[in-house]
Amino acid sequence: MSDREYPPESTHELWVPTLDFTRANAALAWAHMMGQGVRFVMPPQVAALPRLEDRAAALAAAERERLSTADLYYFDAAACEVAAAVELRHQAVEQLLPSPAGFLVWEKPPMYLRSGIPIRAASWGVAYDGGTWASWWSDTQVADRLGLCSPTALGVNGPLTYHEEVHLPPQAWPVQVSNPADPAYGMFRGLFGAWTAIDTGAVDEEQMAPLPRVRKQARRHFQLEAPPVRCFTPSATGGTATSPQTIVRRTLAGLLLDRPYPGELPAELAPWHCYVKDSGHCLLVVLDPVEEGYKPSAGGPARVEEACVPVPVKAVQRARWRIDEAGYVHTAVRYDLELGVITDPEDDEF
Repeated sequence: MSDREYPPESTHELWVPTLDFTRANAALAWAHMMGQGVRFVMPPQVAALPRLEDRAAALAAAERERLSTADLYYFDAAACEVAAAVELRHQAVEQLLPSPAGFLVWEKPPMYLRSGIPIRAASWGVAYDGGTWASWWSDTQVADRLGLCSPTALGVNGPLTYHEEVHLPPQAWPVQVSNPADPAYGMFRGLFGAWTAIDTGAVDEEQMAPLPRVRKQARRHFQLEAPPVRCFTPSATGGTATSPQTIVRRTLAGLLLDRPYPGELPAELAPWHCYVKDSGHCLLVVLDPVEEGYKPSAGGPARVEEACVPVPVKAVQRARWRIDEAGYVHTAVRYDLELGVITDPEDDEF
């Protein structure tokens, strides 16, 4: 265990009680806050509910769902510095997310509230309209040390306190991230900076498996498999482009299983390997528009990765393949508009 106050292991220690808060206490706590006049961002169907207790319960259930499906991220202090300095590129949020749902912990907070309490974590997930719902969490433990919360706050909220939420419609880019004078700028800049640092390869990733007791907690209390923590440190090269692993996770979110390829792969192909549910061992590739009946990739999507599809490893190896200047794998495999990729069943590997 590190002697740092918030080492990588703290990600699981923050995620589990935060998930438990949304299960056990959030609905009651948020209903009380609503009764005191605190305003929450709500989807239209939630805002239309007549009872504030029902509105609070719906918000808690939605946050619980996002947290239960989240990938876990940790930025050490040096990676936080990189995220604070990285140049942001104005684009649709959906194209920037490293995964559809996530829970991110900063070792070095991106922002402190006027009270001196730091913003310690952020979570996000798919919103009701296909956009993105993002939430920020402040540090209850610091608030307790500063004497700024009641002694029961840690028991009710856990080590994190739900601070603020935002709904980003599809293809949106929030004004808060571009305006340093905005009171919420630090939170937005910290989160978008982290996403951009991952997207551009400005930080390198190592995964940390959950400890046995964390696995047991997740299974016993939530019937979930605790995910590994994706820990980030500054890249040795500074980064210039999105890593293949990030593109694979983003493109095939919810369809992947963690299974290494049993054979040898060429160095150019290995980063694009993935194990897809119902498809087995695949490579994420761009299908070249060789002739009619092949999925076109040129002149279509604004981002090349939107034209990527998983194809069985053996099918790619038997076909002609090439690597473009950006590192993407291109190949020519039969594609049907209704059936998708068509390959020989003998190419499947499970």
